[in-house]
Amino acid sequence: MAVTRSVLPRFLLFVLLLALYDRGFAQQGVPPGFQLLTDPQTSGGLLIARRQGVNAATPLLIHAFTEAAAFFDGRPRATGGVRDAHDQQAEAGFQATIQRAPLAGVAIATVRGGVGTVGFVFDSPNTIARTLPRLLQLGGSPAAGPQGSCPPPPVHWQVVPYPDGSGQIQLPEGWRITGAHKGMVTAAGPHGEIGHSIWIQMMTRAGAAAIYSSGLLPGPLPYPVADPTDPVSVLQVKWAHFAAQAQQQGRPGTRITRIIEAVPRPVPQGLLSDTMFDLEYEYKGVLYRNISNVILGTVGMDGSYLYYESNEACPSECFGQNLPTLIRIADSAQTAGHVVRERLANAMNSLRQAGEIYRQTIQNRNRAQDRAHANWTEAFRGTRIVEDTRTGQWRDVDLAYSADTVRRLNERAGYDRYREIPLRDLNR
Repeated sequence: MAVTRSVLPRFLLFVLLLALYDRGFAQQGVPPGFQLLTDPQTSGGLLIARRQGVNAATPLLIHAFTEAAAFFDGRPRATGGVRDAHDQQAEAGFQATIQRAPLAGVAIATVRGGVGTVGFVFDSPNTIARTLPRLLQLGGSPAAGPQGSCPPPPVHWQVVPYPDGSGQIQLPEGWRITGAHKGMVTAAGPHGEIGHSIWIQMMTRAGAAAIYSSGLLPGPLPYPVADPTDPVSVLQVKWAHFAAQAQQQGRPGTRITRIIEAVPRPVPQGLLSDTMFDLEYEYKGVLYRNISNVILGTVGMDGSYLYYESNEACPSECFGQNLPTLIRIADSAQTAGHVVRERLANAMNSLRQAGEIYRQTIQNRNRAQDRAHANWTEAFRGTRIVEDTRTGQWRDVDLAYSADTVRRLNERAGYDRYREIPLRDLNR
């Protein structure tokens, strides 16, 4: 089946795990040294402060959680976090309340030249996923990166059809489609790059072992091999496989440096899993932040399954500022109706073929089981039927001497008048 459109925005994934609640929250007294920044065009807010003489982000973030208790109904509860190798940036998801109304958000601390910036981006749990990119940009927020080195939000947009006619996508000025095939598309521009509905075939380890043992494949298996029981492992295998292919072709490959978050989503019918990933990777010496939606199809009889991925990526320092643009581009991707119908037809044909293969396999298995059972029954009984082909008469003879009995009877008759009928042949 085809994944034709993204259902949820894709960014900072741990906020999507939080329970839903009615929109809105009440403002509290701002702690000393903090500012509360809001935007009339969106809900939520950014509680931000800057501190001099700071060398590490993690202690700054931990202390800020205590300071923020005066703004929220007590100290916010961290739900998980990450930091970079040099502790110059740290992030943590959090839950809190204001006047008992639940809130969700992300706290980010960065250190630049001895100056620390810490901010709490927050909103009600059911709107934070939508408002987070806008809130991150308020007041040059820590996640927005250095404003001077990041491209400004685009103004001019246009709908661009895929070169093969399989869909369309909305792109801002300076962007171009880098590849398109039957509803899959990749595009790149000054704000980063996106991939939509990219799918490949993967193979389970048992399926790969069966192919190798059959001797039908002389060379290496062309598919990445991973069992779809753990989406994180599958993603890592897939990325490593493509990086190795790129290096074999003399091109630089990507290397995942850390998986920040992996969040399961409700699984569509007929699929195995649906997972959102927030990760960082290195490409040509530059660190990129990447949001991926990975969907795994069910395993076929040959051990193969489909891997779908849609992603948005840009240099890490511009992630907060560029993310709204990347999401808008990715969410505008649409697959043409005839491609969807073709995929559905192929899927139905595959199901019919799989059903026929399954039916034949069951028949063959049953035949083999019946034959094996007949052999055991005959051996246990100790007799075999010998037929007189002229009269059609059957009689039981000793199984140990049945072949010799038939030989002697035919010698006496002068032709092949008698024959053995094993029980396994009788049950055909």
